[in-house]
Amino acid sequence: MELLYLAILSALSIVLIFLSFIFGLHYGSKIRKDEKIEVPNPIKKISEHVEQKKLEEKLDKEAEIEEINLLNIDTYDGTGLGQKQFPDE
Repeated sequence: MELLYLAILSALSIVLIFLSFIFGLHYGSKIRKDEKIEVPNPIKKISEHVEQKKLEEKLDKEAEIEEINLLNIDTYDGTGLGQKQFPDE
């Protein structure tokens, strides 16, 4: 069992060393070419994702309200029968 753990640890170490080498080559070539190295900001990415989701929800709610309005116009017969209510906000 200990031999299995040792083999897994060795394989994982080799993979991490290889990835470090690849990242080093990538960023090293950028430094040599005087390119700006940008490290993504996870907080900014998450906040953009949250804003995008809020915008999608708002657009979905507006589309639903518009659909209800059109349906209510089509089914209007002078009374309130057959009219759908708007979803609560």
